[in-house]
Amino acid sequence: MRNLLETHRRSGDGFPLVGGHRGCSCQYQENSLEAMAEGLRRGASYLEIDIQLTKDDVPIVFHDIDVREKTGMQGLVQDHTLQEMRKTFQVPTLREAMQWGRKNHAYFALELKSLPYKTHEQNMRLVSYLDGIVREEGMLEQVEAFGLDFQVLQKLHAIDKQFDIGLIVPFVPADPVRLMKEMDALVYLTYVNELTPDMVHDLQKAGYYVSGAILRDKDLIDYAVSIPTDMFEHDHPEEFQNR
Repeated sequence: MRNLLETHRRSGDGFPLVGGHRGCSCQYQENSLEAMAEGLRRGASYLEIDIQLTKDDVPIVFHDIDVREKTGMQGLVQDHTLQEMRKTFQVPTLREAMQWGRKNHAYFALELKSLPYKTHEQNMRLVSYLDGIVREEGMLEQVEAFGLDFQVLQKLHAIDKQFDIGLIVPFVPADPVRLMKEMDALVYLTYVNELTPDMVHDLQKAGYYVSGAILRDKDLIDYAVSIPTDMFEHDHPEEFQNR
């Protein structure tokens, strides 16, 4: 992901990169390979997808931590095997997504879904599988992993210093630059209404990249462009093709 962000910054294009949120919102199921392909076709510069670990230790692409709404089953993703998940929902594995991404020259922001009091231990195990799959599929330079459990991200960096990480920061830290430096992170991600122009300037001057997260409101999109952030995600990336 780093080279995509660096190339965009050097280009001088004042408009942020637009990522396809869960691939895109379209006729295809969210986070499916078909939605990812459609997101690229609609102009997404990268794809934001969600990663979780199943009961049988398979990293899959699935958004909800509690599976009830989408599958009708009880419990969390980590309570079910890949086979059980696939009985009720089209679920690609991370490996399948990375294999597809390599063939289609796709970049990914991989959100490590987290509900720490229930998922922390599982996510601490996930990162070893994550790093192995991404490296084996030759996708290390085309991904970043991000989340709000910083201990999990710290473990990922302990395993592989070359793996780019992003921090979900759901608050305004006293010193955002210091936080990024301490975590050796690449992308600072927060709701755009928690950013000020000075924060963005300081982070970018220090060599970091700023994401406005998922945006849907026009006023917030306009603000993200004006500050300017480096990137944000949208359900309909095609809306920005002719901006």
